Amino acid sequence: MPSRSSNAAPEPINQAVWSDARAVARFSRAQGWIDPSEHRLIERITAARPDAKVLDIGVGGGRTVALLAPRVRHYVGIDFIPALVEASRVRFPINDIRDGDARKLEFDDGEFDIAFFSINGLDSIGHDDRATALLEIRRVLKDDGVFLFSTHNYDGPGRTDRPWHLPPMTLRQPRSSIRDLFHRTLHLRRSLAHYRALHGAGERGHGWAVETSGAHEFGILVHYIRRSAIEDELRGAGFEGAVEIWDDRTGTLVDAASTNRCWYYNVLVSCR
Repeated sequence: MPSRSSNAAPEPINQAVWSDARAVARFSRAQGWIDPSEHRLIERITAARPDAKVLDIGVGGGRTVALLAPRVRHYVGIDFIPALVEASRVRFPINDIRDGDARKLEFDDGEFDIAFFSINGLDSIGHDDRATALLEIRRVLKDDGVFLFSTHNYDGPGRTDRPWHLPPMTLRQPRSSIRDLFHRTLHLRRSLAHYRALHGAGERGHGWAVETSGAHEFGILVHYIRRSAIEDELRGAGFEGAVEIWDDRTGTLVDAASTNRCWYYNVLVSCR
């Protein structure tokens, strides 16, 4: 058994942050692809299955509704933040968007062809709950189904990010880099208070950890996992097919033999 320590459960902390009116408004404005890998993989799996029934988990303020719903026959979106569900329904009134929790999916066995859990939403719950969610997602997928999700890289810069560090700068998005620097400077006091309250409050095990994240002024806890541990957790949940792990920055496959420093991975796995 892996050694582990446990303190605070992340989901009540994260739910409180994401239910805040400012966060809801921000998520409700989000649109477009979040990274090159997400774009490439969504286009690939929906083009191969235009008649698919898709479960979009952690729909948030509706960013992914516009990306998925027009590409498939039947779309269902869920989120465990009621305020975000309502915001998505207002934004996309003709789509099927419901309250729902990945740990207890209220759907039949084998109901969906594709499941999608974007922007590291799977990382918002504790380690044991994550295993439960993966089992549930596998249960509602058909035997020839596929699951696409993103997850924070244990060996990336996010786990060791601190409020006093400069945010990552990139020439590909200079305006975003300047905006991030301004935001971190403006909210340094709040970030320090959140970091002091949450640092060390998560849990740790072999190849994974629940720790602070720089998002929301260091006000949330997220799950990080090593690239080498991802396939094992998927096999434990009953996913038997091929596993592809992609770099969020470059939109390329990650070499299994290397230690990758990307912020998070996009993972595509088939059920059989």
